[in-house]
Formats: sequence, C-alpha cells, structure tokens
Amino acid sequence: MSVVVYHRGVMAADSRAYSGSSHPAGNKMKIHRVAAGPFEGSLLGITSNVVGMPERFKAWLEQGAKQDAWTAPDPCFEAILVQPNGHVFLFSGDCSASGPLVGETFTIGSGKGYALGAIKMGADAVRAAEIAIECDTWCGGPVTAIPLHNAPVEPDIHLPDFSTSTTISA
Repeated sequence: MSVVVYHRGVMAADSRAYSGSSHPAGNKMKIHRVAAGPFEGSLLGITSNVVGMPERFKAWLEQGAKQDAWTAPDPCFEAILVQPNGHVFLFSGDCSASGPLVGETFTIGSGKGYALGAIKMGADAVRAAEIAIECDTWCGGPVTAIPLHNAPVEPDIHLPDFSTSTTISA
C-alpha cells in the first residue's frame, strides 16, 4: 500500500500510486503541506487502499475537518498530521485523531514496520522509506520528503480538544 515516515522533523514517503490491485498506476504524492484551513502549514502524510481516499481526506481537512462534513461511507486510511508547532496526530481507520502524541518517530502504511526498524538502526526518514520500498512489495517509486521547519508558523494555532469531541477544529 504505502509507507509514510515522520522522524525528527522530516516527513518522507514512497510514491507508488495504488490502482486497486497489483497493476501499476504510476506515482503520486502521499505527503503534503496543508495549504488552507485551520491546519494550514501542517504536514500531512496519508495512506489508503481505497483509490481517491487520500485526496478526499486532504480536502476534508483543508475545509475545516468537521465531522458532519465527512461524506465517505468507509474512511479506510491512515494519516499523520504534524502541526507547525510540532504536535503530532494519528488517524487510523476513521476521522477521529489520537494526539497530540509524544515521540520522535511515527510510521504508517504497509511498510511501516520496515521503516521503523530502519529508524531503530540509525536511518533518517528518507532512508527508512527507501528501506521500506526494498522490503514491501506494495511500496515503490522515488521517495519524497518535506521538512517541518520550513512551515510557516501560525502563533494562533490551537490544539483540538479530542477529549470531548471527535471533530477537529482550530
């Protein structure tokens, strides 16, 4: 399916596009700097075995991430959202996030175990994604990477309160 790694301020990912089967479908970006909405400037890495789901999730996030605005019947994906202030949130299987999480390394996708093992052996985020590509047949293509520190800092970003709501808001 994919691999996305966030380690020490850098997000990296494979770029193999999923076609719904093992048939090759080219390459695509799986990591993004959020361009609009309450999470503008955040890094987003997303994996899914549902064609079009990553794009739908990214659009939902940029439009404010309101729970009642989610229209996909089965949100099948994993995502890592890293805010410009370094707070990390994990999505796994639906639109509710866990976080802020404490740690320096987060991995998602079918290649996540290989990537985490590579990090534990001293690899950086890019090398970890490369190793996942070597070991997981669902990962492929060139590795892309985006550093967090180039994100514009928004001093008024507020953390979502996930203790009382499943809606993400700024």
